[in-house]
Amino acid sequence: MRKAAQIAGAAAIAALLLSGCGSSGGGKESTPSPSASAGGADKAATGIDGAWQAKSANGTVTTLAIIGESATLSAGRTACQGKVQDMGTTMLALKCSDGDDTRSMGNVQQNGEKLTVSWENGPTEEFTKAEGKVEIPKPDLPTGAN
Repeated sequence: MRKAAQIAGAAAIAALLLSGCGSSGGGKESTPSPSASAGGADKAATGIDGAWQAKSANGTVTTLAIIGESATLSAGRTACQGKVQDMGTTMLALKCSDGDDTRSMGNVQQNGEKLTVSWENGPTEEFTKAEGKVEIPKPDLPTGAN
């Protein structure tokens, strides 16, 4: 039951993060304002805020939402959340609800509308900036967990 609540919580956070990711027009990106609690995270997150999507060879869509120092990822049945960290380079430090560590630590590189994440325990994924409304896939919950 706890695992189901964690998955549902991660999906809810992703939906909340993505609901504020629309474009205000004018073509100018906004940058996060500095905050005392964020430390170096604001510097790391500048320019990568928003919703990003990657599609694997088998057609599975991975959605990554970044707002300030918070990051949420949904990939099939896996839901992960964590932080954007400045470790001399921009890194994602995530914890997945199912215990999967494939996407627990990733090095982020941005090139225009592309975001490449090289996961230490997994693949290198190329994300494209999502425009408009983004659908967050609902993770498959265990029977009786609804």
